[in-house]
Amino acid sequence: MATTIYADTTPLLEAIAASDTDRIIQETISLLGKQKVPAAKIAGRVGLAALWGNADPHALTVLATVGRVSTWMRTIPAGPEPGDDVRRQLAPAYPLIQSFLAVADAVRKGLPEPHPSLPEPILPGELKDRQTVYGAIQDAYGRRDLNAIRALLMGYHATGADYRSFQTAIYGALAHRYPEGGHPLIFALSGCHILDMAEWGDHEPPMVYWYPPLMLDGTPDTPVAQAASDFAAQADHDLSWLRTRLSIPKEEPAGAAFQQALLAADGAAACDAVLGALRRGATPRGVASGMSLAVAAHVNAVSQGDSAQLMRVGHALQYVHSVQLAMRHTQETVVFPLLYTAACAVNSLGPVGAPVVQGAGVAGSLVAGGLIPGVVLRSLEQQVAGGETGGALATARRYIQMGHPPSGLAGILATVAAQQDVAGDEAAQHVLPSVTAACEAYLMLPGAIAEKGQNALLTAAIRLATEARGGTILASRVSTVIEEAI
Repeated sequence: MATTIYADTTPLLEAIAASDTDRIIQETISLLGKQKVPAAKIAGRVGLAALWGNADPHALTVLATVGRVSTWMRTIPAGPEPGDDVRRQLAPAYPLIQSFLAVADAVRKGLPEPHPSLPEPILPGELKDRQTVYGAIQDAYGRRDLNAIRALLMGYHATGADYRSFQTAIYGALAHRYPEGGHPLIFALSGCHILDMAEWGDHEPPMVYWYPPLMLDGTPDTPVAQAASDFAAQADHDLSWLRTRLSIPKEEPAGAAFQQALLAADGAAACDAVLGALRRGATPRGVASGMSLAVAAHVNAVSQGDSAQLMRVGHALQYVHSVQLAMRHTQETVVFPLLYTAACAVNSLGPVGAPVVQGAGVAGSLVAGGLIPGVVLRSLEQQVAGGETGGALATARRYIQMGHPPSGLAGILATVAAQQDVAGDEAAQHVLPSVTAACEAYLMLPGAIAEKGQNALLTAAIRLATEARGGTILASRVSTVIEEAI
């Protein structure tokens, strides 16, 4: 399908700034439909204005999912219903419009120019005593010096440094930062996802304005941070050797035994399990994937009906998945200690219980023509929207067994999760990011520990999408306009 790279988003931005829901819906549908603008490009343009407007980070995190979930939505095959191809093309309207209303006030503040001023850049060559930018940012972070952090990050922008260096500097400063929920790293990744959708370029300044105050938030660290820091401080626990390792990666050491060891004793033992898996050949990305599976097992042990606990553990999954992404973004040694912090965060969840949901009989969960991918996914969508966790799990397992692309399954789960109303509701703003984290972690699993797709992350994604349900008033309005477009 042909797409439009450049389009005028001004009418949409004006509608968002005015919180005019009808206009927002119409302009979004027009951009996705008639103008064929990729959802990520729309979200990136709105996200830049929201950053300048100092958007609430939870609301921005919803917007930050759009690029990924819209990609998955495009892989959903059209069903047999008339107009289903158009419905699938316009499905990204749900997360877009939900997030637009959530960040509307920030967009209103962030659109007018001039934008807030930022300090003069501190260039890398201006640092003294051979100090690196990474070290300077960590020092400024320790001093809680907001202007210095901004100036150092602006130095990257001024020199045209690769954007991965910009990300690495932030991740490294947060290596042993873990307040309840791990928000600083989650929010850092959210801002970076906005810049991904805006294609970086010269767009770092709004991130430099928005993120450092969140980085310096005064919420105290939990004991997780200290346990990880104490372990990392020992000389024989240094991970810089990973940069020069020549052996072929083997992800099997991040499998079931490793996941059990994360929860078996205390934080130090969990960190030791990480170190052991790395020494036996696992990569940082593989270890982070193994930790995602361990958290998913906790999600699956939450009692049905306990939505608050489901979201709390889902939040831990968001943090661990943020570490997983950080390991993909950079291989600089300053970020590797995040693995120890993630291990202690997983360990803090305590012993894991047995899964509380088992899939219903597969035959009973499939409709007629159930070997057709589009039909199977349509059945799954109805089950998830209807809260049928067991049936949805059976259908998802059957879909994977048939060898169909898992991205389509992720697209269905995101479509349902994106229909929940989120504007002004911080609790609801956790749902789509949690589902996105579970789905993306699932899609990123190394084959050696993925168990042919039948693993805890699949179940966790189903549970988060099916059981964390809320109002869908806005989605109903969007659906009506989509049907009119058809």
